[in-house]
Amino acid sequence: MNDKTIKVPLKLIVDAVEMASNEWNQYLDIETMNIVSIPQFDDGLYEEYAELTEQIEGAYNKRYFELPDKYDIHEYRIMERFIYSLPSGSVQDDLERAIRGNSAFRRFKASIRYYRIEQDWYDYLAEAYRKIAVEWCESNGFKYYEERKEQNL
Repeated sequence: MNDKTIKVPLKLIVDAVEMASNEWNQYLDIETMNIVSIPQFDDGLYEEYAELTEQIEGAYNKRYFELPDKYDIHEYRIMERFIYSLPSGSVQDDLERAIRGNSAFRRFKASIRYYRIEQDWYDYLAEAYRKIAVEWCESNGFKYYEERKEQNL
């Protein structure tokens, strides 16, 4: 199977990027077009995932393609880019201070609520996740498509 001909639903990859964690590795199974996950650390789960782990290792980058993890996504950097996308001024300055030091994510969330720009942040984050998914597809040689949204009649 030529990877260049594989078409991936972009939403599937975006959803996986949104769900990325430090505890699980996620892979796209191109035969079933599903996301499969295995724990990064044993934590007593080895027996339960041993067969799947062997399958993934045996068909890595042939059938199973590793998806970005939390380290690849780096939400802190996305927050910084969001802040610098705002107009210069007190909101940008306050948000920049909020993400310095401990509890940066908590202070950032409190600040965007205070300034009533939560929806702007979530729209920005959704677009950032989409870009990561597109880049992942392109770097793995997959074509992607976006499903049409159903319209209410």
